[in-house]
Amino acid sequence: MQTTSHEPRRPFETRRTRHFGLSLLTALLALGLLAPTPGLASEYTPARKVGRGFANTAFGVFALPGQMAKEIKGRGWAVGLPVGFGMGLGWTVATELVGVWEILTCPFEWPPGFRPIIEPEFPWGHFDEFD
Repeated sequence: MQTTSHEPRRPFETRRTRHFGLSLLTALLALGLLAPTPGLASEYTPARKVGRGFANTAFGVFALPGQMAKEIKGRGWAVGLPVGFGMGLGWTVATELVGVWEILTCPFEWPPGFRPIIEPEFPWGHFDEFD
């Protein structure tokens, strides 16, 4: 008796869709880098926005220890550790989602002036107050 193993097809996992996704990402990145800025004095640009998006997506997990350290400093170990862990989980999810949003919307000036949606602007900013 001959058996054949058929792996189930996974949706959206073909060579064509991977190529399209990579092409779309490259086009958005190029638009973000080449989009004109309304004023030359603005420190926030489409390039900074896409960079911020990639940083937030890749390093959003930095919010977890950052929030834990902040809460421990303010409330002590007993209360700060569990509260900081919970807040850090929430911040991690929010930072990752905002990062994806900023990558996708990098060519568009929203919010006005390409300003960051959340503060701190970059994930490692959670540690700035400990200098």
